Amino acid sequence: MNMVAERISSHLLRRIRRRAVLDLYQRASDVGLLDISFPFGEKKSGIAWQVSGSAAFGLAGDRDRARRLVGRALKLVPTTPHDCFDHNGSEPVNRMAIGMSRSKSVSKAQRKHVDAGVKPSPPKKAPTSATNPMHARQLDTPTVLALLRESLPPPNPVQVMVALLIARAIGESITDLGNLRDVLMRRHPVILLKIPVAGFERQCGLMLEDALLCPFYGELTDIRGDRPLSERFGEARPEMRQRKIVIASGRNITELTRQTLTTKLAKAILGEPAPLVIADETQAPARPEIIAAADIVLQGACIDAELIAELLHACLSIPVDESRALMKGIVFDPSRLGVDDLALAVRPGRTAGAVLNLLASLADPAGADETADEDKKGRKSRSSNPLSASRDKPKLTPIDMILPEAEPSTDAAADKGKGTIPAATVGEAAASTPNHVRSLRVEQLSGYGEARPWALDLKEDLALWREDALGWEEMSTKLLLSGPPGTGKATFARALCNSTQIPLIVTSVAYWLEPGFLGDVLQRMSGVFENAKSHAPCIVFIDELDAIGSRGSGRGGDDRHEHYWTSVVTRLLELLDGALRTEGVIVVAATNLPGRIDPALLRSGRLEKHVVIPSPDAEALAGILAHHLGSDLAAVLASAPVHTELPSENGATVDTPTCSPVHPKSSSAVRTIEKGPAHV
Repeated sequence: MNMVAERISSHLLRRIRRRAVLDLYQRASDVGLLDISFPFGEKKSGIAWQVSGSAAFGLAGDRDRARRLVGRALKLVPTTPHDCFDHNGSEPVNRMAIGMSRSKSVSKAQRKHVDAGVKPSPPKKAPTSATNPMHARQLDTPTVLALLRESLPPPNPVQVMVALLIARAIGESITDLGNLRDVLMRRHPVILLKIPVAGFERQCGLMLEDALLCPFYGELTDIRGDRPLSERFGEARPEMRQRKIVIASGRNITELTRQTLTTKLAKAILGEPAPLVIADETQAPARPEIIAAADIVLQGACIDAELIAELLHACLSIPVDESRALMKGIVFDPSRLGVDDLALAVRPGRTAGAVLNLLASLADPAGADETADEDKKGRKSRSSNPLSASRDKPKLTPIDMILPEAEPSTDAAADKGKGTIPAATVGEAAASTPNHVRSLRVEQLSGYGEARPWALDLKEDLALWREDALGWEEMSTKLLLSGPPGTGKATFARALCNSTQIPLIVTSVAYWLEPGFLGDVLQRMSGVFENAKSHAPCIVFIDELDAIGSRGSGRGGDDRHEHYWTSVVTRLLELLDGALRTEGVIVVAATNLPGRIDPALLRSGRLEKHVVIPSPDAEALAGILAHHLGSDLAAVLASAPVHTELPSENGATVDTPTCSPVHPKSSSAVRTIEKGPAHV
């Protein structure tokens, strides 16, 4: 490494060690070795550590004995926070006292109380140097902290390798650290880390969150709204003060179009002050949009023998020259290794030869091919079991797509499909159309108010758009239908599919929210619109839109998950804007409760056309019945009772219903109508 790379690697390795030391101090406080205080009132502003009173007295005396007690106490770290408390949950257990109670310096009576689970009673009077000579040699805080650091575990090999890769990329890309410092101090610095090593992107995100690469804890936000680069589902250290870092994954942006990628980069750069870090582990060259936006391009290389030697020296204290000499006798290609492979091979207690042989086996392409062949054979043998086959089958994102029904062949239906039959004659057209060619279309709908003319205009605009006579931005392609349950909102989308002769993609907010985790929810939302773009022109029908809620609604007074719902609503806003700019995607949404929808979703460019569908009136019911009766309409009308006036004995007339002849072509099962009682 050159001088710049050495300075950066030394700095990053010190940050990794510092993070490990702070975690060790936290473990020590959990077992009673250290006491925590917050000089500035809260943990986010700073933490002060000092040796606890019981530890200072219990560790007094021989230093080797104190070292053994510290190591024994650190093994008592609870696995859950509840283990720190006694059974009544009221007071923390003094685990340091428990650890010391098992040493020879504690009396048998005290050990009996401790083994029985009884907390030792505090002494009535604090010991002094006169009563206890060991009290004069109590350990102070620096001494205890030094003993704790002796129990520090070896560095994480994955973190060390990422630090070495970044340091080498900086050394090969930058000659003056002053220029790097000036860029990092900008309001919106954009940094591209182009290091083609498998697993680099995820580990880079983890280290950004844990303040291992920056002097602050990062709150990662992906430019696509997907799962953060670290792939964590929650905040890494919510108790600490965090700063926003906008990130992008080189693997995830490869599928974005140029316009989409440019828009997202511009939105991140022009947004609130935050650095934009693009981590790219792919072998392909960086996209020109990324190169244009980046203030610094840090181009690195794959893992090589020199980095492995430095890694073994940092993690296992193996001299660099020894590792270099051993690697000359082992033939393998280190560039095939990923950062996660290092966690498997670089383990405490292993010799340099054992580690290098394991790395060689992991980098062996022949072994990888054999493993892949065995996996294929295993999947083939399991496929004979239907249960195993269904379990091993990869889960694909389901897309409910409905294809439009063919245009009717009859003249009446054809005219109706062109919108030439007036609404008053819909019933007559339905009656004259055979059942096997009759299909649901917008022209046949009744009781939809402004939605029907909107759909007919859209049909005409689509024809002009196909002929390049009308731009997509000039068309109205977003519609929100609201009304009570059962008013036919989904039926309208199906009819629109048949009238426009384009496919219909059916989805719902309930389907989006099914996974629960934010990253998976956002991925499902994006997948629907990505499929819509690939099948354009098409219609996307979103049901139960009110389930997505509104930002700032609090969800019943609980604002702990406000960030979750804000991310979901914001992602839908971005997708609707993208659908507006993407030609061929029509969006129809439905809801029973329009008041719960975020107002931003109803603004111009989104679901700006809002039609309320009321319950059907008498005229609408007549049209609905006419459509469903079809060719049986004439028979039903013919079987309707006809009222005739008959004279009565006192000269008055009585209306008597009589049965008209049944139409000979009727398929109705009603053949006779019994006379009802006469009424005046």
